[in-house]
Amino acid sequence: MVAALLTFGTLFALMIPLGAGWDEETHQIRVWELAHLRFVPNEVSRNELPYPAIYWNLSYRRQLIVRPAESGFWARYGAEPIDGQGYLYAGAETRSLYSPPTLLPYTLVMRYLGLKFNLSALTVFYASRLAGLAAYTLLAWLAVRLVPYGKWTVAVVALAPTAVFQAASIGADPVSNGVAIVFIAGCLAASARGSVGWKEWMGLVALSIALFWAKGNLALVAILPFLVLPPSSFRMRGGYFLLALTIGVVGMVEMGGWTALAYSGLLSPGGGGSASAQFMNLVRNPVGSFGVILHDFWVNGIRYIRQWIGDYGYGYGSVPIPTYMLFAAAVFASWWTDSASGSLPTRRARRSLALVFLVCAIGTSFVMYLAVTPVGAKVVEGIQGRYYAAIAPLLGLVAIGAIHVRGPSRASWWAMGFLVASLAVFGAGILLSYHVLCGTAYYQPGLCYLPSYKNWAPNERFSMPISRSESLLQEVIAECDGLSQVRVWVNSSELLADGKTDFVFRDPTTDKDLAQVTVANADLPSGGWFSLGFGPEWHSRGRLYLLRISPGLDSELAGTRIALTLRQEYPEVKLTENRAPVDADVVFQYGCAAGLGKYVPAFRSRAALEG
Repeated sequence: MVAALLTFGTLFALMIPLGAGWDEETHQIRVWELAHLRFVPNEVSRNELPYPAIYWNLSYRRQLIVRPAESGFWARYGAEPIDGQGYLYAGAETRSLYSPPTLLPYTLVMRYLGLKFNLSALTVFYASRLAGLAAYTLLAWLAVRLVPYGKWTVAVVALAPTAVFQAASIGADPVSNGVAIVFIAGCLAASARGSVGWKEWMGLVALSIALFWAKGNLALVAILPFLVLPPSSFRMRGGYFLLALTIGVVGMVEMGGWTALAYSGLLSPGGGGSASAQFMNLVRNPVGSFGVILHDFWVNGIRYIRQWIGDYGYGYGSVPIPTYMLFAAAVFASWWTDSASGSLPTRRARRSLALVFLVCAIGTSFVMYLAVTPVGAKVVEGIQGRYYAAIAPLLGLVAIGAIHVRGPSRASWWAMGFLVASLAVFGAGILLSYHVLCGTAYYQPGLCYLPSYKNWAPNERFSMPISRSESLLQEVIAECDGLSQVRVWVNSSELLADGKTDFVFRDPTTDKDLAQVTVANADLPSGGWFSLGFGPEWHSRGRLYLLRISPGLDSELAGTRIALTLRQEYPEVKLTENRAPVDADVVFQYGCAAGLGKYVPAFRSRAALEG
């Protein structure tokens, strides 16, 4: 387990571009503050504590259009000091409001390797990632050592591809998840002993102190010891109630105090998430609010499971499908191995684990419902499957022994084999997604669509309705060979149905129309892609094309509206509206037959049919 986690974690840490982990940019700003002993987020202005511009400038998230990581990155920037590109004195506030211990490994590296020994910026950054990986590895190993049953299940779940991705990037999740898993293992270890003395009592309090420093959605795991441990198991008089009182006080002091310091803006009536207003809405309509949370699980549950198993930061790239199947096989093999062992959870422990999982899952949704979901919304916003990584072992342990498995089992070898294969496939996806142009086309059917927008907001801005007085001409420079489709985001919801719109995609070099179609406005999408397909242009890379959108020749009525970017995000090309330049671009993508699709026509057939 340790070897697999360190091996793949190190590879991931080196392959993931700088700033490409979830919220890695904002966590790094917070680490910079903590390294200067500024413990409250945004406690001082950037004028007083400026932020190194190199981390901001080189971040993968700074690209307007998401492209493969820069080749020769280390050779070009590896020797630059932390102050090599100056400092930012404004616009670099952090959104990472978690307690300082969650970022301790990175803070120590920054404070000593960065501020004291003045190592290069990239050395400090990647050393920080490896320090976080080491911390998560230590906590996961400790959890496996402590848990009295289900050791293989805990080990495999702790090495879910998404969990390893998180451990390999800078963030609050590795330490938070690791502490929560250790807390679960410690509670089950105390339960398996059958009686609780002062030694075990102090251990549970210490674990609770660590747990309450983790991310807030994990605080509900603290109810586990009161479910798996009956009052009669405590050897001292009133030990059960004393433990409940102590953990309750610790939770209120730690979480309440930190919330008052770091989240005061969120809790105020005019706070960013309007949490207080949402809470009042919940009080007025508890049934409806709870229904929104349950409906969210029903609609998005499969997506959350997929994200918990394997997902890349910000959804950049796509995870190869075999990752999920191999990991599912690893979980099943680990469950089989643990079920064949002599140590199984009691019925009380199984019920307790299931209940805590449900409470924590719903509690996580509840937190997001209060913190980031607009008041009165019918969906819960902001939830990602990775938020459930720390409580996934609870559900895995419930299943152990549910079906009796006789005799010794060699399934542990299969569990490790499937897990290693899952991580290897996931890692190959990281390499192809982040470092190879159209790399996902090597394992994902269909065309490779470019550009990949960082700020995807196709319904925020539209052109005037296409009419006799309104036409658009968008330049397109293909970045890949095999160009065979172009698509545009259109909105026909407010048009006059009997009009028509003309779409022309032209190669000005050969003076040839690759695609030309006149479409009845009634047949256009009401907020979606409209695609034009044509035969592959095998030498399209670097060539200029023109996309013209105008009213049909026999159309006198105002027509569809075309989505525009909020700003000019594609600086290499320009958009003209009635021959006048516009500080925006049409929201378009072009599709190329790349990867396996370049050699196997059937691999791109799905997109061809769409075109």
